[in-house]
Amino acid sequence: MLVVAIGAPDGVHTSVHRADPTLESVVAAIRRLPVDDLVLATRDEESRRVARSARLVLGSERLALLHLDVHLTAWAVVLAGLTTPALPAASARAVADDVLSHVFTRAVVSTVASLEKPAPTFRQHAGSLLPTSAFVVDPGRGTVGRFLGHLGVPDGEMIVVARSPKPVVPEADGLLPHPADVDLGGPHGLRAAEWPAPRWFEVSSLDAPLTSTITNVASGFFRWPACDVCGRAAPESCLFCDVAARSARTGPRGGVAGPTHRPEPLEAIN
Repeated sequence: MLVVAIGAPDGVHTSVHRADPTLESVVAAIRRLPVDDLVLATRDEESRRVARSARLVLGSERLALLHLDVHLTAWAVVLAGLTTPALPAASARAVADDVLSHVFTRAVVSTVASLEKPAPTFRQHAGSLLPTSAFVVDPGRGTVGRFLGHLGVPDGEMIVVARSPKPVVPEADGLLPHPADVDLGGPHGLRAAEWPAPRWFEVSSLDAPLTSTITNVASGFFRWPACDVCGRAAPESCLFCDVAARSARTGPRGGVAGPTHRPEPLEAIN
């Protein structure tokens, strides 16, 4: 599966093609790749708009749009899963959903004064005024707690970290069960404000091998319904056409019958 991650930082999987969130950069990245189906992966609205514009310029026949509203380190784990060889681009959503079901994300932030989700308590707001304060945020459970010297990240198959240029706590890497497999942006951190705090440290851990996720997706591929427009198999909606997939026309084994055809450019953008 060919993947162009728009706005992805340094450190994502080496098989992922990165592009800046500008139309020129995305179009140039696409034109450098083989003429085949590919996925434009985004996680913020600016990049999503650029991906839509690129599909308007180049046509929708080979461009799938996969937008995930997830934290940066979790997105990096998903991107690694998407690069698995032999997977069709139409399966990108199923791969992402399966990977995310095994991802655990936590962050240490210096303040929660501007944090909206999960919402901190009034006491935590007041505690943010202290210059040495730090809080642990668990987006999956929707909890915020005072940092007490541990992060509680499970020892997973893959650990991805990202951090602000200034450390939120001393020796944050010592909070991990083992050294990070991926350090987005490198040890000097990211200038992008991933959290509404001047200092932060984010980590995502994958608690299952990526190979098991890919096996799960591949085993159900032949049962997926077909898109009415392009004929590609899609579990719910087609990432190429942005239309819901109809019920599968099944053959003796439940596979999608009929050849895959390529329509004229269609821009029913999500």
